Amino acid sequence: MRREQTTQPTTAGGDRSYEPGRWMRVVRTVLLVKLAYAAVVAFMVFEGEASFERETARAILRTWFPRGWQEEGRGRWERHFATWDAEHYLYLSAEGYNPEARSIAFYPLWPLLVRLTGALTGWNHVVVGLALANLFSAGAWCLFHRVTARRWGERVADVALATLVAFPGSLFFQFIYSESLFFLLLMVLWWGLERHRFGAAWVAAYLAPLARGVGVFGVVPLAWQAVFHMRGRWLPRWRWWREEQERVTAGGSGWGGKAWGLVLAPVLGWGTYLGLMQLWTGNAFAGVEAQKYWGVHAISHLWDLRGFWESLFDVQSWHEFHSSLLDRVGFLLLVYSLPVQWFMGRDLWAWTAMLGVVPALSGRFVSYIRFESCTFPLFVALSGFLCLFRRSWPAVVWVMLNLAVHLHLLWRFLNYRWAG
Repeated sequence: MRREQTTQPTTAGGDRSYEPGRWMRVVRTVLLVKLAYAAVVAFMVFEGEASFERETARAILRTWFPRGWQEEGRGRWERHFATWDAEHYLYLSAEGYNPEARSIAFYPLWPLLVRLTGALTGWNHVVVGLALANLFSAGAWCLFHRVTARRWGERVADVALATLVAFPGSLFFQFIYSESLFFLLLMVLWWGLERHRFGAAWVAAYLAPLARGVGVFGVVPLAWQAVFHMRGRWLPRWRWWREEQERVTAGGSGWGGKAWGLVLAPVLGWGTYLGLMQLWTGNAFAGVEAQKYWGVHAISHLWDLRGFWESLFDVQSWHEFHSSLLDRVGFLLLVYSLPVQWFMGRDLWAWTAMLGVVPALSGRFVSYIRFESCTFPLFVALSGFLCLFRRSWPAVVWVMLNLAVHLHLLWRFLNYRWAG
């Protein structure tokens, strides 16, 4: 039987051919990447024992967790996967939301899934967390490739996925952090909007604020989509506006009137989060207030542009918790990608505002390289730019440079040094 193939007009990225039957090859490639990554991690764990920061691990446990939590320390291999935020998620999955614990600053969907899966399987929560993180991220990567390929073609999707996987901050997709779950929800939401699957999109938009606080800002891209689903003479008649409206309403699915209902989903998800915190701690805003222990993220930072500008140039280290050069380089890369995003699809700007701009403003670049790994328009734009070259070597060089930094941060993470 002849393989089905469709062809779309060419934009930045060249070939726009899309092959629906090719997705199994992408799945196999993603699984091979996961296996290779596991081998690298195993090598670093078993060969780098002398590099593990035992004193840092003990100090973190004494400072941030109630007395008695992991007082005897974790096992020989387990401790490499319970570093930094992973320990907080493991605490929440085991102990729940204690109003006196500082870990309640973290959002509940990820530790709840770890706890539920652990109860069903009887597995250690570290094993469960690693398994779920890799399962979710593998699914999210495949879905990212599929949606990108349908819109911009297979070549752009291949390069976009390669740049995403190699990106330094993407190391957290393999470990007990919420990035894998949050990115999967993002991809389901993006896929639902692109394919007009209202139910899937609504569920993903509702759950996103329960996985990460920035999920509530999903109202930005959803409002953008809702505006383009509206029909009326008051809409501006600019050429690009008409093109975008035609694109998002293509297919005649008939759910354009439901678009504004999607905007409410993140708000309802945030309301559910506040309700759960009220139930568990007696204070709906206990998690928000617990952010003060880190002294980093604050809603007021969103409109403190002067403070943001000053923090942009406050570089004191290559990559540490504060004043990291790598985090600021990642933000500047996002800024430089904006013209390409605009050319490839104006809706990408709305996603970037949610995923790339809000974390930079609210957190003053702390852990930004990690948060940026979920900013998928960046990788679409990078691919669109790299695919303008007729030869593949620019993309290969870019991926290799990112991979070198990625492996360095991976070594730091596994040995309880700051990675993001």
